[in-house]
Amino acid sequence: RLASKVQEGWEYPVAIRPDGYWQGKGYDDEAIEGLKGWFFEELKTAVSRLEHGVCDSIKVGYVNHDKALVPHWNALFQSFQHINPYDSGVKLALLNMELNEEIMRQICHHVRYRNISRVSFSDNRFTNMRGAINELGKALQSPQLKHLIWSGHTIETTEDMTLFTRVLAQSNSVEELTFRWNSNENAQALLSDVDFSRYKLLNLSSNDLQTNGRTDIPDLIAVNSPLEELYLYSNRLNDDDAVLIAQSLGGNTNLRR
Repeated sequence: RLASKVQEGWEYPVAIRPDGYWQGKGYDDEAIEGLKGWFFEELKTAVSRLEHGVCDSIKVGYVNHDKALVPHWNALFQSFQHINPYDSGVKLALLNMELNEEIMRQICHHVRYRNISRVSFSDNRFTNMRGAINELGKALQSPQLKHLIWSGHTIETTEDMTLFTRVLAQSNSVEELTFRWNSNENAQALLSDVDFSRYKLLNLSSNDLQTNGRTDIPDLIAVNSPLEELYLYSNRLNDDDAVLIAQSLGGNTNLRR
């Protein structure tokens, strides 16, 4: 209540362009309302709560890149300095937006050096996928980052997916991964190239995954790793996979769901 009272006199430091500006950029009335609600209001709330020390999660989205948004991004990045470095960390969610190279670089820089425990990229559009993955690799070096969500960004080339698995494998702190709505080939690449033996959560749902006789999943279960949650729904696992997974559960004492 005290924090809420303190925030009453607070003013957001950046002016928001009038509707006419966004109409000139091709936004219709519905898109403008979405921009106001999903980007500006959510961002203003996050900046206020961060500056007043009462923020544990940030969620912004539904916007294309525009130079008029840069001051708003900068206001958010500036407010990251108020993140408590000693508590359980802030959860950052970015969804359904266009992220150019500079904004992605700034996001990942702050994830690396601030106490951000979970970062979620969902249904975004990257102007440079390889550059985005390179920057993600820097964020993954953060000792505070525990959970990565990468959902709805199909990685189109083998080279980019190889880079993704490499930067993920080099992280010593991430212990929860959600990798959804990608592809069978990319999910298989993850299982082949990343050591998940210390992970606590692995969500590979909705990837159209087929094992084709590979036993990466039952092998991971059978070694009784710290894995507590495993999600595989909306894939193309068959009866043989089910039998192998059931057998692997016999000696597992950690998996809960």
